[in-house]
Amino acid sequence: MEVLAELGLGGLSLVGCREAIPGGSPRPRGRGAALTGSCRGCGAVCPRFPEEPREGGRRSDGMQGMFPAAGPAPVPPRRRKGAGPRFRGSRGSGGAASVSRPGPGPGPGGAMGPARRRDALRLRGGGSPPLLRLFPGRLSAFPLFLLALLLGCASLLWLQLSCSGEGPAPGGQHRGVPRQPCPPPAPPQPPEEPAWGPHRLALLVPFRERFEELLAFVPYMHRFLSKKRIRHRIFILNQVDHFRFNRASLINVGFLESGNDTDYIAMHDVDLLPLNEHLDYSFPEAGPFHVASPELHPLYHYKTYVGGILLLTKQHYELCNGMSNRFWGWGREDDEFYRRIKGAGLQVRRPSGITTGYETFQHLHDPAWRKRDQKRIAAQKQEQFKVDREGGLNNVRYRIESRTDLSVAGAPCTVLNILLDCDTNETPWCTFG
Repeated sequence: MEVLAELGLGGLSLVGCREAIPGGSPRPRGRGAALTGSCRGCGAVCPRFPEEPREGGRRSDGMQGMFPAAGPAPVPPRRRKGAGPRFRGSRGSGGAASVSRPGPGPGPGGAMGPARRRDALRLRGGGSPPLLRLFPGRLSAFPLFLLALLLGCASLLWLQLSCSGEGPAPGGQHRGVPRQPCPPPAPPQPPEEPAWGPHRLALLVPFRERFEELLAFVPYMHRFLSKKRIRHRIFILNQVDHFRFNRASLINVGFLESGNDTDYIAMHDVDLLPLNEHLDYSFPEAGPFHVASPELHPLYHYKTYVGGILLLTKQHYELCNGMSNRFWGWGREDDEFYRRIKGAGLQVRRPSGITTGYETFQHLHDPAWRKRDQKRIAAQKQEQFKVDREGGLNNVRYRIESRTDLSVAGAPCTVLNILLDCDTNETPWCTFG
């Protein structure tokens, strides 16, 4: 009975189960008998408990000698076709059931395989862990997924309560002690490539009625500087007054209007495009850097030339007091600025290692189509060779008519429509009359 109780068959009995044999005395039922139903003479249910096939005359499950040996098993009674398993209660068994399954009977000698024994144990509620009994039938992936989901939600809830201070204090802390809140997550930062430098360039482009060059210049320079990882803003300094063109004064205005988010400038002609990717547009910390040097510029080759493209930090430009406002018309303002650079104790640096020579830049200007204003009026010819030691950033007079942010072929730029002011007593050559 102890063995049956361990196997989940405690409600069944083998003791006293006998069957009346015609023409003889009742005999006890033993191993290999097809016992389904009640035994005659005892009223108890006699379960089928065959043993596994023998190996060398001994049982392989360690139950040798538990049951007496018996002869060949009688043929079980034929059951109706399609009949299912039968459940019958046993007297005094506390509601336990004996199951008779359809299918082939035990093998030779009344033996039953391990699979049949596991089925019998499962039907009687034995042999399964308590946790697996929560799920009916075979254990599938869905109950496991549901269990993992519940455990994950419980963990997140516990973490939230422990961070906010509403849950129990860990480590035996007192309830009155304030809990430290969880640090807020860091806001997502836009990806920034390490190759981009911390400085930002203000590209100052003096301009008047050169729209064909402008449409080519803005997208080209935006791509060129972006490829070199140069942070930049392009300012188109458009002179809209009726005075003669004044490149130096426009650069002074662009410097003052470029804002504090830029820390160095490029005085850049609109008709000059760099073709060599090795040209340096980075922050000129050591001093003014002349990109369009005389050895590379397609037109101007004298040693003191600093026009075309010149980079300066804003501190160095202020040290020079900017450029002179006395140069109306074309030319000579960059030569005067070279003297200002020397007077401020600065040294002009130029590119090295560039092997493309005069093919380094593309010059968009067509002299037959774009006539330069080279007229010299009154004393202008004598004045253009003098150094202006008083004027510059400190006395430029202007008014911003409008400020417009534009996109030219996808390249952003800012257009400043500038109205310059001229004192005809000081510089009477500012007008065409």
